[in-house]
Amino acid sequence: MTRWEDGRGEAGVTTRLTRREFLSVCGSGMAIAGFSAGGFVAACGGDHPSAPIALTGAVRGTVTDLSGKPQAIGRIYLLLPSGLNQNIYADVSPSGTYDLGNVPVGNYQLRFWGDTQASVPEPLLNPVPITVSVDVPAVVQFKIEVGSPNETVQEIYAGDYFFQEQPFGDPNALVTVKAGVIVCWYNVGLHDHTVTGGPWGDSGTIGKAEEFMWTANQVGTFGYRCNFHNPLMQAIVKVIP
Repeated sequence: MTRWEDGRGEAGVTTRLTRREFLSVCGSGMAIAGFSAGGFVAACGGDHPSAPIALTGAVRGTVTDLSGKPQAIGRIYLLLPSGLNQNIYADVSPSGTYDLGNVPVGNYQLRFWGDTQASVPEPLLNPVPITVSVDVPAVVQFKIEVGSPNETVQEIYAGDYFFQEQPFGDPNALVTVKAGVIVCWYNVGLHDHTVTGGPWGDSGTIGKAEEFMWTANQVGTFGYRCNFHNPLMQAIVKVIP
């Protein structure tokens, strides 16, 4: 027996149950020693709602050159529908395949990133819209052109509603490049955007899957914006010698 007092100083007594008695209460719903089984529901686990089961689906595919030969180059990034890169990716395997594993069901985009080694040529889509479902795997084949360009390109995604350095940048942040580098803003979003400001002036309207390129030919720190989505889309490019 355990004695206690409540906040008003009134005494009471609780009954200490043996393990066998406790299990009997939990299993039978009987009242015992003045307590109803309902008081023990939490202890028995009866009032703990089950956590919802996250529905997922598979995302995988292949990377080949234009002739269909497998290529072990690059990474495949999973983007949100807005184009935001959350650094969820799969490296392309030596056999030219990739597998992002199980991804929560929903709509996404997949983008091939080959650094300076390879790219997806126009008019092929990159990124590719996908829908992840439980029953049917999302399978995407990327066809790429392999090369070794002499020019260095820094890619910045223009999405809804952000600018984001690739592959690991933060949205609407400072991007530092060396003089002579080509800066490429690529529209991965669902809406039109602009890249306005800096020595380049204005890009004009950049439609979905279109790009604007500028060679960093002037040292300095330059703020820029999207005319359609200012002040949500503002970022900075810093050009160093």
